Amino acid sequence: MDLHHVIDIARPALSDYLLKYLRSRVNILIVVDNEISLSPGANAFGIERVIRLLRDTSVGCMHFQVDVGVRSNVPFSVVASPVGTAAKYLGFRFDSTLPAGGRVIDAYDEVWCFGFKPDNFGGSDANITAPGALPASNAELAVLTTWMNNRKGGVFATGDHDYLGASMCHRIPRVGTMRAWTNAQGVPPIGTALRIDTNRPANAAEMAGTETIEFDRQSDAVPQPIQWKAWLSFSSSPWHIRKRPHPVLCHPTLGPIDVMPDHAHEGVVFDHVPQPDVGLAAITLGNNYNFGAGVTGAEYPAAGGVQPLPMVIAHGTTLADPPLQHAKGDSPAKRFAMINVYDGHRANVGRVATDSTWHHWMNINITQIEAAGGANWEKIKRYYLNLAVWLAPPEIPRHCFFFHTLESLYSYPGIEEFHPKVNLLDAGLVFRKRLIGLYGSCWVTQFVFDWLGLLDLKLRERLIERYLLLPMPNRPIPPRPDPCLSCPPPEMFEAVVLGGAIRATSAALFANGGSLEAGLKLMLEMKPERLEKHLLEGTTEGLKQLQALSSKSCEETRHLFG
Repeated sequence: MDLHHVIDIARPALSDYLLKYLRSRVNILIVVDNEISLSPGANAFGIERVIRLLRDTSVGCMHFQVDVGVRSNVPFSVVASPVGTAAKYLGFRFDSTLPAGGRVIDAYDEVWCFGFKPDNFGGSDANITAPGALPASNAELAVLTTWMNNRKGGVFATGDHDYLGASMCHRIPRVGTMRAWTNAQGVPPIGTALRIDTNRPANAAEMAGTETIEFDRQSDAVPQPIQWKAWLSFSSSPWHIRKRPHPVLCHPTLGPIDVMPDHAHEGVVFDHVPQPDVGLAAITLGNNYNFGAGVTGAEYPAAGGVQPLPMVIAHGTTLADPPLQHAKGDSPAKRFAMINVYDGHRANVGRVATDSTWHHWMNINITQIEAAGGANWEKIKRYYLNLAVWLAPPEIPRHCFFFHTLESLYSYPGIEEFHPKVNLLDAGLVFRKRLIGLYGSCWVTQFVFDWLGLLDLKLRERLIERYLLLPMPNRPIPPRPDPCLSCPPPEMFEAVVLGGAIRATSAALFANGGSLEAGLKLMLEMKPERLEKHLLEGTTEGLKQLQALSSKSCEETRHLFG
């Protein structure tokens, strides 16, 4: 964590506090079938560049440790010091045990699955469970599901056209129904007019349909546009609607992530409605799983009366041939669901995300986009990083919230603006601006909603129902939010929550007029549990002030109308 913005006397103490008390490192295990390359190179059919990006980048407080396990038909072994992006685990299974004891996956916060097996031949679904395809066994899935449920481990999974990736992924809870993996589910093929061909023209002749859009356009610097779906949407008047994408598709400075690498035959994820363009039915939500050893349950569980459901956050489109000329032949224009997510934290389980294709991630698809630079690459690489942040178990973003609250007291402008008697709303606006610079506005909303869930679950769910376009059981998503002239905008909730956190922390460290040095000493003695107590008390006070302000405003409105 770069602390150069913090005043000199505070850096050692903040660094010590982070190392001593807080979790800021996200441990990610990437699992690949052995057909997926881990080697560098512009034309590599693999994810080496993404692994390096994750390892070399931090997002706010969070940084990422990435190891790789390869599913192959060799005995399980651990490589002591893998070189570069090479695998640490060979012959990996989800229930693999370390030589010294303990499950491998218990050392990780997230598991990312890039599946290839059973094969690239588009045959019968019987191939998915053939022994040579190394299908995930009940014993593996029992271990993985327990980890997802009890440790709130996050899972990302993707394959490609046909049943690529199904052997590893198609029975993983949530993953198996969020994305199409099998012929029975209706996977799009590699060829014919039914394929999902997102390759984009590279020049005027191809755009005009007078030249062929070659297959290798997947490797050029021209990405495909995607259509992000609103996550936050509210109206404070009949004339003005405000929308934001899901945090996974939110760049802190460039706005919505609206591009992806293209490819000539993608897969597809499920939506809550049928997708007639690609012949896909609506998602199946009522499944139960049973992997033996007592590991049974509802695939999409409810907790405290709350049942989160998967949500599509991006759609893709194809270009019609004719009038254009794709190398793989005729195909009508299509719209399809590309990326979806499941916020399992609201049900006390891990989060999940799936993607239509690993070609959004591979060296062969992203090298030229990166070389061209600019906004396209910045957005695409932020998508990878956003997933790593969003899939983390709740303890890690919570600890980063603790840390950023503390560091803000010792950096500009907080060192001048924050003190025990500071105006709560003013402090919140300053702190919010700082967090937006680190994570982006969508992430601040996510953090605040998650934090409010610790304080008042019912309040969090009411706010979600008002401001977030999340699918809910037995309730259609309204096409246009009804204006609530007296409802505070989300930014107001965020400001009072964050301002309350700042003022409570400042009061705990400096209430007696102590020096900055004395505050640092108190900080080092304040364990996260005690800090959390102060932060929750500050949030409560902030909400009370907002309620009073809202009541006063409503009274003034009543007076206005007599």
